[in-house]
Amino acid sequence: MNSDSTESKKKIEDGIDAKSAAILEFGKMLLSCGAGGYRVKAALARAAKSLGLTKFESHVSMRHIMSTSWEGDVSHTHFTEQRKTGVNVEKLDRLMGFCNQLHQNMTVAEFRRGLRKVSSNDWHYRVWITVIASAIACAGFCFLNGGYTVECSAVFFAAGFGQLTRKFLLKRGYAHFLVWIMCAVVSTVIYIGLLDLYEYLHWAGVYTHESGLASAILYLIPGFPLTTAMLDWVRGDYQSAMSRFGYCMVVIGSAGLSVWAVCHIAQWNIDHPALYELDPLVKTCLRVFCSFVAAYGFAVLFNAPWKVSLAAGIIGASANTGRLLGQEYANIPWQAAVGLAALLIGILANLLAWKTEYSRVSLSVPAVVIMIPGVPFYRALVAVNEGKIGNALEPLADVFLVVISIGFGLAIARILLDPAWRVDTDTSNLPRTLQRKPSEKV
Repeated sequence: MNSDSTESKKKIEDGIDAKSAAILEFGKMLLSCGAGGYRVKAALARAAKSLGLTKFESHVSMRHIMSTSWEGDVSHTHFTEQRKTGVNVEKLDRLMGFCNQLHQNMTVAEFRRGLRKVSSNDWHYRVWITVIASAIACAGFCFLNGGYTVECSAVFFAAGFGQLTRKFLLKRGYAHFLVWIMCAVVSTVIYIGLLDLYEYLHWAGVYTHESGLASAILYLIPGFPLTTAMLDWVRGDYQSAMSRFGYCMVVIGSAGLSVWAVCHIAQWNIDHPALYELDPLVKTCLRVFCSFVAAYGFAVLFNAPWKVSLAAGIIGASANTGRLLGQEYANIPWQAAVGLAALLIGILANLLAWKTEYSRVSLSVPAVVIMIPGVPFYRALVAVNEGKIGNALEPLADVFLVVISIGFGLAIARILLDPAWRVDTDTSNLPRTLQRKPSEKV
């Protein structure tokens, strides 16, 4: 091959269209792991700088990326779509580690080679581990919301079989809307059936508890995209925030309506709460334990390694127990207590992220998910379906204020500890990158 042909091939391989395609491949991987819109845009801008582009602008939603790249006076617009919605914090941390190691004057081949190396080991927990994690997380959440042995045991099996159903359906490519409906039906039927069996065997009274019903489908709550949507809102990235929030409302609504439909068909009454109380010290110890196992279990569902799950569990146990004690003994309003707990979680996650290779989001999101108010949301849903709109307003307001408090608490923690969050940075202004490969010596 002559020198002209070789040079022509190199220009094609390192041309602006090849650079744009490589950058968007990186963006698709980030989206598939659950990264928020602003994080994706900032990472793509860094990749563009490392590949020698002079300007790069992108529009990111939950499933789409459209970008325009400039290399001198030449521009190229590229569009890509990511249909696989999910969360994988282990892979997300590896991708962000790759992003932080990008250096100037990289070739497209070098960039893709590094990307393949980072993404080649697509590690996941075995199905049975995620099933057990879902079961213990939801059972722990049930206790935190007022359930006891009867409800927690029923939730354990209902959530476990529901998670198994979800893994089976998602593996076959079914739409999330349909998957969430089927899983909610499975979990609700099992929960109702077990409590009816307990009553028949005289293991339990005739009452039932709504906390267990809401907890049985908590594994379906899209806590990760809901949290990243709130953070995108705070950063002013409204396109990504709205698409994520819309997705969350669709899947939460489909699960909630399915639960209501099953209860309505079964004529199942959920108005009577449990009538017994625990010793305060025992209750506090159980709150610590259940907060830990709930946060740990949800971290596993997000595919976090065991060390990250352990750290998230400890953070969640300390913050959530303090929040519950503050509400109970200091009369702190629910929304304020949740906001303060989220602030503490954000601070602890930031401090731990500085000392480790783990990201803040992988440490903080599992810890805040256990504070999402599932019971008031179900109450509001039941009231709406029964035509009692007035009765639905108060629990809906509680849900809204608590969710907003979680987002504000995490955002304030980032603003306090992360200088990049104190200013509104335009991602089209390409950031600095390393001047040389990390392995090179000065």
